Amino acid sequence: MNFQAQHTLSRSKHKINGQIKSDVEYTGQHTTQLHPITPMNLGLFGGTFDPIHAGHLAVAQEVIELALCDQILFIPASSPPHRENSIVTAIEHRREMVRLAIAWIPAFVLSDIEIKGPSYSYHTVEAIREMHNDDTNLSFIMGLDNLFDLPHWRNPQLILKLCDLIVVSRPGWKFKPIVESQYKDFFGIDIDSEHVEALDAGACNKLVIYPKQQLKPQRSITLLQVHSIDISSSSIREAITKKQEAHALLPTSVKSYILKSRLYTTEHVRPES
Repeated sequence: MNFQAQHTLSRSKHKINGQIKSDVEYTGQHTTQLHPITPMNLGLFGGTFDPIHAGHLAVAQEVIELALCDQILFIPASSPPHRENSIVTAIEHRREMVRLAIAWIPAFVLSDIEIKGPSYSYHTVEAIREMHNDDTNLSFIMGLDNLFDLPHWRNPQLILKLCDLIVVSRPGWKFKPIVESQYKDFFGIDIDSEHVEALDAGACNKLVIYPKQQLKPQRSITLLQVHSIDISSSSIREAITKKQEAHALLPTSVKSYILKSRLYTTEHVRPES
């Protein structure tokens, strides 16, 4: 999918098993952001983005289209703490690729908050919370695979206190494990398996859960069955290294930057990201 050209995803609404299923439509064109918007709901979308690709952009666009966020911060991580022994492309290159990829979408904003060095997610969330007034709600955007790993993160309860969660589906992963006792206890939720099974089956595309803890403001966990593109940054790197076609998975500007900078041409293939 070429994200530098106009593209359209289909939109339809119909009932399945008594529930409304809504597909998403987004028509993107080259645009220029003249004035920053003051969001009421700010999404935090972090990652190594090595490189940023069509899958990242599709997820973020769907979150915006579903009105879950007014604006999304793309936060490239300089050196993710959980990948201390991994080799990642220099942050200067990854930051520039993110900047190029999102430059034409007013609701997407590049954040340099993790540029200088390793940062745990809760540090980032705390810092962003302090930058905004109480009228701005924070939503932490994560893949389903990371949701099940969240209990092992550093200080995850602070993230749950300061942010809503927006959890997007990932190829090969199911939402159903969230009904297991270990996750119910961790997230403080009470949910019937039939609702999660409906999400996994595609009978609905969104499920909102409210933890039982009495927090102010009330926090939520939104599970989204998105139009996922089954690609990964690692598969793109591998394809470029092997001189295989991968450019259709990249925004045109990012593809040009990779070719100009000769990225991923001689590297060893790294773990999936």
